[in-house]
Amino acid sequence: MYEYKEMQGVIDYIEEHLDEDMCVDMLAEMGMLSKFYFQRLFYKLVGVTVMEYVRLRRVARASEDIKDGRKITDIAFENGFNSLETFTRAFKSVYSMTPSEYKKKEIPLAHFYKPDLSLKYRAVDIGVPLVASGVVIEFGVKEIKEDVKLVGIVEECEMGVAGQDTPGVAWNKYVEVKSQIPDQSDVKVECGISFPSEKQGKFNYLASVQVDRFDSNDDRLHQYVVPKGLYVVCTFSAENFFELTNAALDKAMAYLLQTWLPNSDYDMISDFAVEYYDYRCLKDHPIPQQVQSAPVDIIKNPPEMDIMVMVKRK
Repeated sequence: MYEYKEMQGVIDYIEEHLDEDMCVDMLAEMGMLSKFYFQRLFYKLVGVTVMEYVRLRRVARASEDIKDGRKITDIAFENGFNSLETFTRAFKSVYSMTPSEYKKKEIPLAHFYKPDLSLKYRAVDIGVPLVASGVVIEFGVKEIKEDVKLVGIVEECEMGVAGQDTPGVAWNKYVEVKSQIPDQSDVKVECGISFPSEKQGKFNYLASVQVDRFDSNDDRLHQYVVPKGLYVVCTFSAENFFELTNAALDKAMAYLLQTWLPNSDYDMISDFAVEYYDYRCLKDHPIPQQVQSAPVDIIKNPPEMDIMVMVKRK
């Protein structure tokens, strides 16, 4: 039986050699599979074709260098593109803008992150931590006994493996209006809610705070109710706030929905997922003035947060 570890080795090699020429034949040989079966298995495990993965990881890494003020041509060649034109086309196809446009704009990006394939094969019990690359995940179950009222900013997002970070846009807009939201229950607790859109290929994302009652007539604000009931809580940590809310969040969400729940004693019955942010995730926040200070004993620990979904026992 083919072990996912061999394919993980190929992925590790790609990550370490993104600035070099690669071809499917070479990578298939490294994975000890025929070209046909290698491509088929890679797509099944990773979710994109192997050369699309190379392209997505190259533009993701290059995007981190663009804001530094260096020449875009140099960045293109340093990240494995053989011309500025090729890099520009690849960047625009993923992020819907050119590298030059991104350099001038304050638009957050959502990247395709390097996967840890072990997360597809390891199902852990409640209360047992799972340690994977860049993330520690643990599961619990809790009952929410009263409906939770949320108010914030909602943005419609494109479904896809990478692109502009529309949830990040929602959070930026939310920060601007948070002080104007009345009847907040706890200003130190915030929630991000992913829920369905009426448009195909899209979903809605709400950046919000809990309130005691709905009494705002502000058209900019969206109201949402998280219903009382039984919830699975996926708690995860990472080395810093950026990793927590980007790569670690993606890994934890995928593991919860694709691996843990199908192998658990629970079925998801909600069409939404809750990202729960409190004092635990504040360490190393990139914009410290926007958050409260965490207790000293928490600062000693890595940032962590929760994802919650409503469930019933199977």
